Amino acid sequence: MKKPHILATPWGLYGVLAAMLACALAVTAIQEHGTPESVQTRSKPPIFIYGNASARFTLIEYGDLECPYCRDAFPQLKQLIARHDQLNWQWQHLPLPMHGEAAQYEARLVTCAGWYGGNPVFWQAVEAVYEHSRGNGAGLAVPIDQLGLQPAVSLQHLQGCVEDSAAVRQAIAEQTTAAAKQRIDASPTFELRDNSSGRVIRLQSLLDDAGMLSAMDWLATQEGADAQQRQ
Repeated sequence: MKKPHILATPWGLYGVLAAMLACALAVTAIQEHGTPESVQTRSKPPIFIYGNASARFTLIEYGDLECPYCRDAFPQLKQLIARHDQLNWQWQHLPLPMHGEAAQYEARLVTCAGWYGGNPVFWQAVEAVYEHSRGNGAGLAVPIDQLGLQPAVSLQHLQGCVEDSAAVRQAIAEQTTAAAKQRIDASPTFELRDNSSGRVIRLQSLLDDAGMLSAMDWLATQEGADAQQRQ
């Protein structure tokens, strides 16, 4: 007797549709995060932004993951960005020499997590490191498989990236060198950039809401002054 085709029954159809959906989700995950092989062949990790990617203003933090002051500022920064849609937050690595290999290792860890898992996983990794680091160069109190990260790759790939990725090491070194050229040697250091004009100002400290709004207004006013001078 001829066997019925799988699509001849409703349950068979549902099974095929479920399989098609699973494949589509897998393709989407690969497109968003990339396979381990595709990540490793890219030239360098992306820039990691917290908040509205199209915001006019960007608060740039030069941070060290072993720095207790950076750790204390982290929740304040999250709240600040949440309250201001036209302000986002960009991370720049500045692992200080005094914090040794621990700061370098953690910089590689969060960069690899973000490279594989995407922008949200990068910030999740930063928060997890601050939660579990002993600080001041003492390093993590737990192994990375206990950080609670959910990157779209295996722990094996993440560890391999942390230990072996030349691109990640180069990206961190380039950011550190760029900070040194600007005579930035303390963490956290903050700059505010107007993405419309490209003008950047260095802040003396992390500003509260009123201070940040004043700084953004000042930068916007400078763009208008520049336009008048060009006329």
